[in-house]
Amino acid sequence: MLQTIQVEIDATGHIHPMEALSFKPVGRALLTLLDTPTETMSLQIYEGRGSIARALTLLSSPRFAHRPVANTSEVMQRIASMRDDWDAS
Repeated sequence: MLQTIQVEIDATGHIHPMEALSFKPVGRALLTLLDTPTETMSLQIYEGRGSIARALTLLSSPRFAHRPVANTSEVMQRIASMRDDWDAS
């Protein structure tokens, strides 16, 4: 099975995994060098995973605190009217 792990390569050429591995990598590998700086790449990877850190960042953001809040009864009325429109056809 193919697996992809994120690594850093130091100035001497040694490869260091970015996360603890649950297995010991043995065998052959292909290496793709990315031109993105490590800090940016790390942020992009963690943001793309749906991690708890990303969720906590969203929940503590001003955008989330000032999000529009819908009126529950208006939403339920709209759902009911759409359901009735569907049944009437």
